[in-house]
Amino acid sequence: MTADIKNELHKLIDNCDSELLLSEAKALPASGPEVKDWWDELTEEDKNLIMESEEEYEKGNFITHTELMQQFKTWKKK
Repeated sequence: MTADIKNELHKLIDNCDSELLLSEAKALPASGPEVKDWWDELTEEDKNLIMESEEEYEKGNFITHTELMQQFKTWKKK
């Protein structure tokens, strides 16, 4: 399986003419194997706001996109 993936990557690189893509591919090993979780990049305030909004959603305190668009139409007419 790993050999197949490597062969496929070799073919893709050999056939790639984009200098940008090739330089991005070259930088991948330097970025390391760890992947940053977007949650860890948030401030505590942002995390709290997201958790608060999830709680509100679970309680049913939300409107759909369609409902919001209807409200906008009504507000625009005023």
